Amino acid sequence: MTNSITIFPYQPFEIGSGLTLFNFQNKSEFSQLIFRLHNLKKHTTLTDDTNRILHFYTDPKNPFDENIKDVELLGDLNSFDINSATQLKIILKKVVANSTIIKDEIEGANSELNNLVFEAITQYTVPLSMDFYANFEKILKAKGVFVDTSKWQNYCDKIMDVISFYSEFSSKKLLVFYGLERLLSLDQLNEIDEYLKSVDLTIISLESYPMLLKEKGLNIKVYSIDNDHVRFDY
Repeated sequence: MTNSITIFPYQPFEIGSGLTLFNFQNKSEFSQLIFRLHNLKKHTTLTDDTNRILHFYTDPKNPFDENIKDVELLGDLNSFDINSATQLKIILKKVVANSTIIKDEIEGANSELNNLVFEAITQYTVPLSMDFYANFEKILKAKGVFVDTSKWQNYCDKIMDVISFYSEFSSKKLLVFYGLERLLSLDQLNEIDEYLKSVDLTIISLESYPMLLKEKGLNIKVYSIDNDHVRFDY
């Protein structure tokens, strides 16, 4: 799988399966990119805004069509909670998608709800829908459904489980972090890269650290932009 990312004013960056580091040595440039990334994550930036700085292309069959739903903007690994309500909802949706019985129950409940409402309030014509997932998250937590993090000894353990989680329970093609380089050793970066390739998933991490040349023994792809905004591909 090959993706590409456009970060104005640079030419598109080609991204294959595995781990790729984007190192912006200029602190102001890095800071602005992170700021825009968070605006995109909060949906304050529209996906069809042609003036946006950051664009993701994840469909090799349609290389000019941007599809933001294929991308998960995760940010700081420290702040990511793999057992949050958001992640439990992802697990639930995967379970529901694979169960005809559960899907039929949801559709039946929605139909019954609509019939009851329409009998009481006939002036409204917009169909209503019950959010089945809202309360079921509490049930999942009550039943103790969670990812066991007690075995984690370091950040490498955590990100390995994050990769497994998105590989098994979502259709995301690209995960976006920042600051992974400072949390992981060279061997851990290479190990994560190999695992990502085995499950055909892509991670990019936005970085900002001094770098003259790519570190010897590092197998992953690195794009480095120096203080003068000159690009180097390693």
